[in-house]
Amino acid sequence: MSFLIVISISFMGIIIGKLIFRKWVNHLTIYCVIWGILIFLYELKLVPYPELIPLAWFFIISAFVSFLLGILTIITAKKLYTQKQLFVQKSDVKLDIFRDNGRTLKYFIYIFSFIGIYAGYQHWTVLINMFGSIPAVFLNAQKIYRMGIAGEIKGIIPYIYISGYVAVFFAGIYTAYKGKFLFLSFFPFIGIVLKEIATVGRAGMLLGLMEFLFSFFLFRNLLKDDSKKRFIFSKKNAIIFISILFIFLIASSSFVRIIRTPGGEGYKGANRKLNQLKDNLIISPSIYVYFSSDLGVLSKYLESKEEITKIGQNTFLPFHALLAKFGVGKRPSDFLRGYKIPLWTNTGTYIRELHADFGIMGVFLGPYLIGILLTWLWFKFYTGNSLIIFAFLVFLNIIVGFSFLVMVSRLMQWFLGLIIIVVCIPAIEKIAVLVRASSSSYEISKE
Repeated sequence: MSFLIVISISFMGIIIGKLIFRKWVNHLTIYCVIWGILIFLYELKLVPYPELIPLAWFFIISAFVSFLLGILTIITAKKLYTQKQLFVQKSDVKLDIFRDNGRTLKYFIYIFSFIGIYAGYQHWTVLINMFGSIPAVFLNAQKIYRMGIAGEIKGIIPYIYISGYVAVFFAGIYTAYKGKFLFLSFFPFIGIVLKEIATVGRAGMLLGLMEFLFSFFLFRNLLKDDSKKRFIFSKKNAIIFISILFIFLIASSSFVRIIRTPGGEGYKGANRKLNQLKDNLIISPSIYVYFSSDLGVLSKYLESKEEITKIGQNTFLPFHALLAKFGVGKRPSDFLRGYKIPLWTNTGTYIRELHADFGIMGVFLGPYLIGILLTWLWFKFYTGNSLIIFAFLVFLNIIVGFSFLVMVSRLMQWFLGLIIIVVCIPAIEKIAVLVRASSSSYEISKE
């Protein structure tokens, strides 16, 4: 597909998203940016990727059109069947979770962050006991990566690392509320990075980054409409912090890449300019491959017609894993089948998994339902200000953000993280209200 067509469609989608939702950060613009970059990078062919088969292009276009139709379905329904305005006017933003100026929320962020750091520490202690020392852990990085995929690393308390992702969500809204980035904004990432380096992974860092950015920017969308204009944010502070956060996560990801491929990177047949970057600490060939190869895997998957999966095996992997614990069926593998394109890689966008799980209807119906849900959640949150609704809005946006890679709902961090957040929100709100009432009573008694 021509670069000009890709750029034009992406740009039009971004503008339409801005016109529909009146904010630059919305699920339609996110989809267009993510897929525009993915297709552009793939078509650069810095690695000799195969040409996409016509069916792959048909599914890519169909998924986007279905997603757009899902959005337009809600927009049309609201205009036809409700008497309310599509967009509410500026109002006085009041949230129970900030009734005590965020003090309770701050403590919860610290608690979940420390649990996440402990999870990372425990991963390291188990691996050091297994291999003898930190250098030995690094030398066996490839073996550890394979063991992690096979579930062969024993002695780790399961799922406590998810606390880090809970902390990231709350840190995003806390940062937006405070109007500047603080140490607390960064703190939850320490545990996530510790755990990801221990398990030689990178997807968890990307998930944490997306979760923070979506929580922060989508919550800022609400605060910008405050009628009293109390939530002014320092753009200079934002640029500095986001730059530091990106540098920290890219450096951590690059470190994982170095210990996973100690002999350096290089891809047979790759463009000479790409191979010249093999010793670069930040922009490496693997970064290009990570953000571009998935379309080739999708095409090869559709061409092979060999994968057999259960209904919902990828999309709802945590449910299948839970059923397997009770003896209902066999637990599906966390590892997707790989394809040579010409390098060996295994992630093929969320379209691959929707198609594997539900057939052709999954490619059409999946994006359509995601578009419907996201648009309904958007208007529900910005008119009602419910943080439980906001949590679902953020996590469904993460599906869109990760759509270039996998169906992110297959990850336990996504599934359990959302459940824990939804359970915690009412508790934090209630405590914040009680703390505020207690403070007011104390001030009255002093008078």
